[in-house]
Amino acid sequence: MPRESVNVRELKRKAVASLRTTITAFNALDDDGRVTTVLLHLQHSFEMLLKAALDKNKVPVFDKRSERSITFEFSVRKAQETEGIKLTDEEAGTLRVIDAWRDAAQHWYLVLDEALLYLHVRAAVTLFEELLSRVFSEPMADHVPARVLPISAEPPQDVQLLIDREYERVAQLLGPNKRGRGEAQARIRALLAMEAHNDADAGEVRQADVRRVEKAVRQGSPREQTFPKLATVASDISGEGLTVQVKLVKWLFVFEGVEAGTGSSGVAVAG
Repeated sequence: MPRESVNVRELKRKAVASLRTTITAFNALDDDGRVTTVLLHLQHSFEMLLKAALDKNKVPVFDKRSERSITFEFSVRKAQETEGIKLTDEEAGTLRVIDAWRDAAQHWYLVLDEALLYLHVRAAVTLFEELLSRVFSEPMADHVPARVLPISAEPPQDVQLLIDREYERVAQLLGPNKRGRGEAQARIRALLAMEAHNDADAGEVRQADVRRVEKAVRQGSPREQTFPKLATVASDISGEGLTVQVKLVKWLFVFEGVEAGTGSSGVAVAG
């Protein structure tokens, strides 16, 4: 096997370091700043890993005009195009959701349901494992033992159930005589960011969109009408404990007697 360049080795080292920090923060007892720490380091771990993969495949990771390292989004797009990496649309969608959540947590704030966070962190860890194997032919166990992977007191749940539950929670917070508008908007922001699963441009959550959703919820609009892009996100869960398998898939809804099917998953988690 050809010797890796200094850049590839250093970027991969940083990627693994940030992933380990992510897992440590996720499993930590202290809730203060926990979600923000998880999202910041999880996004950073993938930016470093994608750039290591691109550099290994001789794809420039510096912009010719600015002479600065390319952005996270540009790294994702390049990784989708590059032979030897070939991120799927679903894998890219998972990364964009994580990046959108990170952006909201870093530059403003959001309230993120714990079960939704767990589902995506487990999915992200497996994508990390798959990229290590796909691009570098390395097992995850060489870097992170299974016994310390993200754990939860509850097993991962169906993503549609979690979205419905979160939408109902927002509705309750915006109910008559309630003073939960700030929290409701923070939860709406997290749901809007999830539209990046199916829309590459949905990661930039705008206050106008938050207000639009708030108005729809107050008017009693159904979740499917308010968040149509989330209707095609599904989860395929198998196994349990440290070996739980989570796949975030795209469900293709076809009506009037035509069969519905699923698209390829972006991520699968193995302990």
